[in-house]
Amino acid sequence: MATTFADWRASVEKELAGKSFEKTLVSEAFAGFPVEPLYTSAPRVPRDASVEAVRFVMHHGPEATVGDLIADLTEGADGVWVSARSLTDEGVKRPELQSAFLVIDGPFDPVRLSVSKQVRSFALTVDPIGAAARGLSRVDSIEAGVNALPALARAVAAGRTNRAQGQATSVMVSTLPYHDAGAEADDEVACALSAGVHYLQALIDGGLTPDEAASTIALQVSVGRDTFVELCKLRALRLCWSKVLVAFLVKQPPRTLIHAVCSSRTLTTRDPWVNMLRVTTQVFAAILGGAQLITPSSFDQALGAPSALGRRLARNTGLVLRDESHLGRVGDAAGGSYAFESITDALARRAFATFQGLEKEGGIVAALETGSLAARFEASWAKRLEGISKRKTPILGVSEFANLTESKLESKPTSTGQVEPVETHLALPTRRDSAAFEALRDAAEAKRQGPEAILLTLGDFASSRARVGFASSFLAAGGIRTRETDSVENASLACVCGTDERYAVEAVDRVKALKAAGCQQVLVAGRPGALEKPLRDAGVDAFIFVGCDAVATLSSILERA
Repeated sequence: MATTFADWRASVEKELAGKSFEKTLVSEAFAGFPVEPLYTSAPRVPRDASVEAVRFVMHHGPEATVGDLIADLTEGADGVWVSARSLTDEGVKRPELQSAFLVIDGPFDPVRLSVSKQVRSFALTVDPIGAAARGLSRVDSIEAGVNALPALARAVAAGRTNRAQGQATSVMVSTLPYHDAGAEADDEVACALSAGVHYLQALIDGGLTPDEAASTIALQVSVGRDTFVELCKLRALRLCWSKVLVAFLVKQPPRTLIHAVCSSRTLTTRDPWVNMLRVTTQVFAAILGGAQLITPSSFDQALGAPSALGRRLARNTGLVLRDESHLGRVGDAAGGSYAFESITDALARRAFATFQGLEKEGGIVAALETGSLAARFEASWAKRLEGISKRKTPILGVSEFANLTESKLESKPTSTGQVEPVETHLALPTRRDSAAFEALRDAAEAKRQGPEAILLTLGDFASSRARVGFASSFLAAGGIRTRETDSVENASLACVCGTDERYAVEAVDRVKALKAAGCQQVLVAGRPGALEKPLRDAGVDAFIFVGCDAVATLSSILERA
């Protein structure tokens, strides 16, 4: 007799012994979309099983020399992402650059556009809407920038005397400004679609055929911390973009170039070595999501200009995943997985609905002008920050398992050649997930004497372990060192750790004793329940427990420390 899903569910619930199936085994991929522990079917999602070489493109600042670019290429990179200022006429004649893939930031004057005649494959990052979102140009200049796209596309095409040279695109739709501002995956895809539609229409209105317009646009997207969602985000983006091209009557839709960039929002300055793990999972998601170009981040990138070691490790991370783990050898490797297909389908449908809503309101440009886009991202960020602050969204090495003995890496000055913002009041903010906790660590280290807390244990050694471990990790996230004791001592900060049963018997007396001994702040690890009032009356200043606002609590502790 075949086992049914109901049979499986009943067996699982028996093993859970009364625990909630949904709370224990069902997670959330993105707002309102659950990820089940088992799938027995999935929506039919169109698949793109093309197998195309994955190329790793290392990012360089505008101060980079031709020698810097060639050093990356000779050490294994497939291309470089660089300012046009770094591409001298003599430099682009070097065979290493001519055979590499170049992602090129502006300015794109006629002299620098001559690169298109000498370099085999490149993508220009012309994105007037994205530039305005960053504050690098005025919002009211978007129209002029968009109107210039057809001439730029024709200038690039004119320089491509040999179409077999390689791929070349002149327009880039980037989601990096929206991701860095706090956008969720579906909003990123929706913004890409809205900007892409704006550019397609401008190119066609400027005299290009739909097929020519489609072939001149590339997509650039951030890849963040949630490996499976980010993987599906790339699949959903390609799926939705293909529908846009069909709507524009593109007869032979190209396989649009997707440039995946590891998220700067997820990088930390504390315990930055963990960034290597973050970049590994992001590159993994980018490859399996179908990106053709990938830019891995250096582990020390959040501290300023990446070091030589950081660049080498970032480059080699991608090479190991591609060449030794053989990722990218199978077209759409995630396809056919019921879980991935379900997430991709849900993400694509929600993103397309959001895109349609944007268009009804006048498109992404209008949303930038009115501030509605910034407000949408602010709401998304507030929800994300709440999860981070409550440690429900853990940041390894920062909010969890903070290493208070680490030798902090020195910040390195960033390039002075970066374009400065020209309009800031409408620019989207740039955020990092770990910033709030890192500010706490900075505040703790700024004190003359590093803050320390005693953990007063109640009961035997074994029974106090759970809350001792929690309290030490919680306080370490704010830069507060801890030591254990079973005796009342005079300390500026003390935290009582024990079981609920021990709390009922002796917590009130121990708190009173700590206060009498001179303790300025007394914490209790765990939810107080019915004991809250007597403990507060005894002198408890705060309770720390799973789900409390760690940032707010630690801020208050440090202010008084």
